[in-house]
Amino acid sequence: MVAHRVAHRRPHRRIASAVLAAVAAATLGGCVSGPPYDQLLTGDEEVLAVAREHYTDARDRVAIALLDGDEVRTAFVSADPGTRFGFGGATSALTGLLLADAIDRGEVAIDDPVSAHLDLGDAPAAGLTLGALATHRSNLPQDPLGPEAFQAGAVDGEAVPDRGGLDAMLARVAALDLVPELEYNPSDFDAALVGQAIAAASGTRFSDLLAERVLEPAGMTGAVVVESGDLLPDDLAQGHEWRGERVAPRGSGAYAPATGVAATIDDGVALARSVLDGPFAGSAALEPVADTRWPQIRVGYFWERIDAGDDGVDYIIGSAEGFTAAVLVDPSAGRAVVLLSNTEEAWPWVRLRPLLSLLVE
Repeated sequence: MVAHRVAHRRPHRRIASAVLAAVAAATLGGCVSGPPYDQLLTGDEEVLAVAREHYTDARDRVAIALLDGDEVRTAFVSADPGTRFGFGGATSALTGLLLADAIDRGEVAIDDPVSAHLDLGDAPAAGLTLGALATHRSNLPQDPLGPEAFQAGAVDGEAVPDRGGLDAMLARVAALDLVPELEYNPSDFDAALVGQAIAAASGTRFSDLLAERVLEPAGMTGAVVVESGDLLPDDLAQGHEWRGERVAPRGSGAYAPATGVAATIDDGVALARSVLDGPFAGSAALEPVADTRWPQIRVGYFWERIDAGDDGVDYIIGSAEGFTAAVLVDPSAGRAVVLLSNTEEAWPWVRLRPLLSLLVE
């Protein structure tokens, strides 16, 4: 494995001799180093080329994997295989696999109204079907993070409050009017409601259900469902919003099916493999059933498919809670790409297009 230090400022002359000594020592150890040690780049050169172009800030921590048959090539920016990242909105892909499984078991049906499993009274959202939610056609607003979405606020010196529990989330949803003009509109509410509906139908806590039916079969042994702040892993990277400000880590509460998983790059690789040729190959969650805003993209159960390669690329991209995660899979070619980053992206495809090019080259 090759390692490279990347510097973003010129060193002061007074430390030049120390720098040269450090470079020499690192080179002897298999690394090429340079001050001020803002980043450490390690891994496959072709994959690192993408990292060098798109991840140049000192705060960036990134893990990328390219799967081609049995081969896995990885690249890291100030991270390593043990670094955990928030899966952000890509958690919904796991909830989509769980939905397909629950349908197969007869626990829920795709046309079930969410109110068949969760108490929404006579709220406008009560009649939304699991299918409408799973294809982001619920007409619910995109960002549910108003004050009502949180538990009681923390006082100075206390931890950031977790996102609300199930009762708080349902009260929030019940107070919302649907917005038909939104049409295709991804919302955290979508996967949160689907996941909690499956949990209610099965009589099992969502985190336990996801671990048993998706994480363990997929081999995602390092993945954690962070429902509360006390479950935050010690090796979780510091997340940042798109302008670079730090995002305080917190538990996902009832929104765990939408944003609650933290995972390593090995977990992302395991998920990709499980979709390529493992237990979730051919899952109904991957099969497009509805259109999106873009003619080249259709959506299944949270997973989307873009016209690329021979038969299309199935993917999930999520950017939330200070992290961006993406898994892109080309089943016909037996290839996949995984990206984990500690910064939210306003438009993740800007950095994903080069990885898509690697996937379908």
